[in-house]
Amino acid sequence: MATQDPVLYVVADGEKARFLKLEGSELHTLERFDLHKGSNAEKDVGSIKAPHSDPHSQLKVRFAHDLAGHINVAARDTNIEGVFLIAPPQALHDIRDHLDKPTTKKLFKTLTKDLTNTSDRDLLKHLDRPETGWAELAPV
Repeated sequence: MATQDPVLYVVADGEKARFLKLEGSELHTLERFDLHKGSNAEKDVGSIKAPHSDPHSQLKVRFAHDLAGHINVAARDTNIEGVFLIAPPQALHDIRDHLDKPTTKKLFKTLTKDLTNTSDRDLLKHLDRPETGWAELAPV
């Protein structure tokens, strides 16, 4: 019987994200998020626009906030023991700022890289994941 990988992989940038799980020897996308497709962030920009600020930057921050909420919900699953977050520096910072404490405790690894346009098939080779799985899920 194959063991289930207890890690939720999150690949994101300021406008797109996806949740992945390892199945066998490949990562597979479970869910996709897109700032321009069904996000509340784009609808709310008028209400959050500060004077002399860039609305597009504000949308990215709001997207990161919304995405962190989805990560918080997903991390409540008892089968999820760890969260591996991959994003460019600013997006990584914005997402981490909005993770709740239980999710932050499960966040055991981050990678500062933009891999949102990398296919599921090619993603695993970028993650420096041990062949035997994660020996210890300790926070970063």
